[in-house]
Amino acid sequence: MAIRLLPLYRKGVEVGTSTEVDGQPVLYSEVSGTIALLREHLEVVRRSEIRRVRGRLNNLSSDQEDVVESLSRSIIEKVLQAPVAMLLNAAAANQSAFIVKTVRRVFNLPT
Repeated sequence: MAIRLLPLYRKGVEVGTSTEVDGQPVLYSEVSGTIALLREHLEVVRRSEIRRVRGRLNNLSSDQEDVVESLSRSIIEKVLQAPVAMLLNAAAANQSAFIVKTVRRVFNLPT
């Protein structure tokens, strides 16, 4: 199966309702579901890592806590950019089934 990704995902691209891989339809709700699962998974990792190192950070001021939160959220957003763009581009090209499966496998998300 050939996957053609758009150069950049653009807001306003109309997305169909399903595609097929091996004769099985994959609904675009699976794309948004995969994005949601991915965001949730990385948020759990982010919170877990902050909790894990909090003891080594000693007593942080409120401003310092805000900086740690902001920095960690920013890192998560940067990590999400490529897989989310890939999912949205594949959906716009009506070729999402393979990418959904791949992203779920790479990030160990439920299938």
